[in-house]
Amino acid sequence: MAAGDEESIYERVARLEDEVATLRNEVDILKGTMRNKIIRYEHKLIKKGKDVKSIID
Repeated sequence: MAAGDEESIYERVARLEDEVATLRNEVDILKGTMRNKIIRYEHKLIKKGKDVKSIID
């Protein structure tokens, strides 16, 4: 690796911050998906007449 090709610490930190932001976005999407699945499951139980205490909120 030539001296000009080396990444500065600031560039590495900026790149890692971008990756963390991307991962946080993906986690938020997964959390929303799981929340929706739980809500659908709770609604299904309620329709069957089961007493359900929501685990959401």
